Amino acid sequence: MRKIHTLLTLMALTVSALASGQVQRDSVKVYFRQGLSVFEPFFNGNVRRLNDFTNRAKALQRDTLVTLERVLVIASASPEGAAEVNERLAYNRAQNIANYLHQNFTFDQNAFEVYFNDLDWDLFQRLVEEDHYVPMRWELLSLIRERDLRRIKVERFQRTWDYLLDNIFPEMRSTLVVFEYKTAEMREAEAREGLAKAESEAAEAEARLQEELRRKETETEVRGYTPPPLPDDDEDDFDLDLSEARPWSCYIKTNLLPWPLLDANLAFEFEMGRHLSFSIPVIYGALDWFDTLAKFRVAGTQPELRLWFRDDFSGPFLAVHGTLALYNVALPSEEFRFQDRDGRTPAYGAGLNLGWKFRLDRNRADRWGLELSAGGGWLHLDYDVFYNVDDGRYSHSEVRDYYGLDHASIAITYRFGR
Repeated sequence: MRKIHTLLTLMALTVSALASGQVQRDSVKVYFRQGLSVFEPFFNGNVRRLNDFTNRAKALQRDTLVTLERVLVIASASPEGAAEVNERLAYNRAQNIANYLHQNFTFDQNAFEVYFNDLDWDLFQRLVEEDHYVPMRWELLSLIRERDLRRIKVERFQRTWDYLLDNIFPEMRSTLVVFEYKTAEMREAEAREGLAKAESEAAEAEARLQEELRRKETETEVRGYTPPPLPDDDEDDFDLDLSEARPWSCYIKTNLLPWPLLDANLAFEFEMGRHLSFSIPVIYGALDWFDTLAKFRVAGTQPELRLWFRDDFSGPFLAVHGTLALYNVALPSEEFRFQDRDGRTPAYGAGLNLGWKFRLDRNRADRWGLELSAGGGWLHLDYDVFYNVDDGRYSHSEVRDYYGLDHASIAITYRFGR
């Protein structure tokens, strides 16, 4: 079975061997970004820990009094996504680290063992038990002890889930490498214990392992679960859009720049996956600037499709936008007033804009944000020109295309949803 349901039994046997003084271990943990299985040396101190571990392991291999017994590679994922997809992600993580070991060490292939699991429940429980700042901690621990992942996802509170995303789940996106070895003194001590005792312990361990395998296989048959197919060797390991999906959110925001022009505005933004969102603003202003000869009246919208470079919808983004607006513009210093033709011929166009979003309360509820963006594009204008006086008469009409700045925003945002 590819899915390592027997991992707990394996670790119990390893701990038992250590307690008897027969085997020593050296280990290192490698961390991965959310949704990724590619090994990144400079992420979270990986290169420093791996270099130290590699130097120690190679020194052991050069020592003629040391015998390498077993190399374990154990990978898992955090539980946001579906179990089948996370199992595949853990498989890729284990294989990538195994490839790294093959490139840096020479050892007996029979001593090399790779295990992967979609969720390490024991690690999950231990991390939550040790962190007293987890919101709703006791309720969450109760669900973890029951191994009820469905209720954890359905009944989670937003503050609890956000805290797990930032502080618990990163520790679970990892691969553990363990070297088990024996020294000459250990081998002599093991021989003195006697062959009969060793055979007896091995038989008992094998019986427990086989019993655990039979029990898990029976449970799998009852549930009707079929493990997912393993990826091909040439399959891309970049599973960014398929696993560990974030809880859904939407945003309400307002652009501060139009308010001094007496133009009210409100926008709604919806997440469309891990790196895409759609924003639709509405702006409306029907007031003069305290004088009939000064106004910037507008009713329109400028929807945007945004590509985010981070999967937490903060930092830089690139957007394509469209524009549709009715307008009536006049300045007291200008001879003419401009209004869309017949009051029903809106300006329309499209463009690109760049922006950056700052998270204002990152260490708390992560609700508020500040968004800066600017962009340019093309606008088609068809408008009437009037003399800018009280009841100014019609002068003429014009049609023109404008190319230049057509978007600027300093917006305050608030996040809703999970």
